[in-house]
Amino acid sequence: MKTKLFFALILAALLVAPLWAKGPNGPSTSSGLTVTEKNNILYLYEEEKLAHDIYVAMYNLYGAYIFNNISESKQRHMDSVAKLISKYELEEGVLNNDPGIFLNDNIKVLYGDLLEEGEKDLTSALGVGVKIEVMDIGDIEDMQKETDKADIERVLSNLLDGSYNHLDAFNTQLGLIPQ
Repeated sequence: MKTKLFFALILAALLVAPLWAKGPNGPSTSSGLTVTEKNNILYLYEEEKLAHDIYVAMYNLYGAYIFNNISESKQRHMDSVAKLISKYELEEGVLNNDPGIFLNDNIKVLYGDLLEEGEKDLTSALGVGVKIEVMDIGDIEDMQKETDKADIERVLSNLLDGSYNHLDAFNTQLGLIPQ
């Protein structure tokens, strides 16, 4: 009797094991990441680069230090995500530092639209900063739900804190948050 129960448990474990191997968001890639995690990391790098490039352009146009300060922070965000790209041996072609150059077509279009909007006047540029940070916050919060890897969670948490701080800074400049 115990032998039959033992073999039944072994058989059940073997049948369920392939389900565990998929992880929380689908099958793993050769890097040990799920396809969702891989795609999120690559997208996140370009999204942070979009913010960086827009803020540099707005600083060059208006000379408002908020754009310079936050673009420097965005560079640190890009560096953090680049470390994940390197660690997990992902497509490093995304790591292009030329301003306005992106692999993701949606980000290319968004960059052009946001740049055009920000070039109207300083208030519009600050509004673009708000839009970018709100977008970043939403995307990062979604990505946090799609990983269980401690290193990725740590980077996402740090970027989320930074984006909330950036959002507050832009809103303060717009007079939406009292100083």
